Amino acid sequence: MKRILYVLLFLMISLPLTGYAHAPIVSELPGSCISCAIPVKNIQISQVLYKILNNENSFVWLTFEGEKGEVLKLDLGTPKTRKYEAMRPIAVLLGPGFPVRSDLPFEVPAELGAIVFEPTGPPRAFYEPFTNTHSWIHLSERIVLPETGRYYLVAYFPPNGMAGNLFVAVGTIERFTAQDIANLFRILPEIKAFYSDTP
Repeated sequence: MKRILYVLLFLMISLPLTGYAHAPIVSELPGSCISCAIPVKNIQISQVLYKILNNENSFVWLTFEGEKGEVLKLDLGTPKTRKYEAMRPIAVLLGPGFPVRSDLPFEVPAELGAIVFEPTGPPRAFYEPFTNTHSWIHLSERIVLPETGRYYLVAYFPPNGMAGNLFVAVGTIERFTAQDIANLFRILPEIKAFYSDTP
């Protein structure tokens, strides 16, 4: 096992860092609601969460502490298949300093405003060589946080949380710990299942 982890670590370090080197986000929380949102410790570190949404009315919830003026880099993606090419996932950022929205398909606490991000064009193809996976990137945004406080990031397939496979990536700094490598090795079967949809 240690030898395999060392090989993985060597590959991660030796690969050219061109924006695809995401550390996995691993949590025991389901991330299906605001009370069980998956925490992200540092939004500047490049990280990704893979979610298979099996049921209708499903949403991916993450949460983080942000500072005023901090920039959140966000990407939403899916497997690169014909099925997902036409699906256009949406991201909603909830937090202090945003306008109030009453038209969202989920409940929002009264003290939080919201800003909605939707794809404006066709998805772009993306190949990740380490896991040998092909994706569609539907949405890429850089958001300046207006206030210091707790934020919630919600991702889903419109109109009301359709079932599907969706990943949420944040951050730009490629930095890996030994635990990140171990987590990646552990969830490789989950990543394979995520990308196993038929075209």
